This record gives sequence, structure tokens and C-alpha cells, in this order.
Amino acid sequence: MVLAVLLCATVAGATHGWPGVLGALLAGIVVVAFLGSTPLVMNPVARSSPVLALPAAVLFFLVKAFAAMAVLLLLFDVGGVAEHVDRRAFGLSAVVCSLVWTALQVRAFRRRRVLTYDLDDTPS
Repeated sequence: MVLAVLLCATVAGATHGWPGVLGALLAGIVVVAFLGSTPLVMNPVARSSPVLALPAAVLFFLVKAFAAMAVLLLLFDVGGVAEHVDRRAFGLSAVVCSLVWTALQVRAFRRRRVLTYDLDDTPS
């Protein structure tokens, strides 16, 4: 994930200068904070009560959606960070970092090999 953020920052720096670098780094921080919070919150909930896992996931998704909207409004409000950050670099870096995060999560899940049913020892 760090490599994706650094690659985005390098490309954004080459194309948009320092505002691009700041936008890419800020996007990486936002993506890691929002996507990284899901396992931190949902794993203990799923372990403690599998029945509450789905409602908790939906509620947490709604909370994250409103929090993302609030963070973006605060970051890109007139007179705020928006003057020092390239928005295009921020957006493209956020998309790239999100896709890399998702690919790494899929890879980790496929390697975990969680059994979905109990193998019975009796012959059929």
C-alpha cells in the first residue's frame, strides 16, 4: 500500500508539482484511514456476535459515508487545504489506492482459506 501511495505521489509530483504530491499523500492517508478502519471495527463485532455482524456493517458503512463527506468538505472548503492540494491528483490517487487496497484484501482472503462447511469424517 505504501508503494502505491509513493508511486501516486511521484507521478502526481511529476505532472502537477508539489500540490500534486500533497494531494496524492493526502489521498493515501484518507484511503488508509477509511478502509483500514473497517477490519479494526468489524472483526471484534463479528467474533463477539455473528448475528449482529451484518447490521453493524451497514451502520458502520453509513457512519463512514457521512464521515467521508465531512472530511472532504473540511479538506476542500474554500480557504482550507484546497489552495495547496491538486484536486485531480487527490482524486486519481484515492481511486488508485482504493483499488490497490481492495486487491490486497482479496489476495489476503484467498490465501486465508476459511472453511465454509465442516468436513465430516464419516464415509458417505
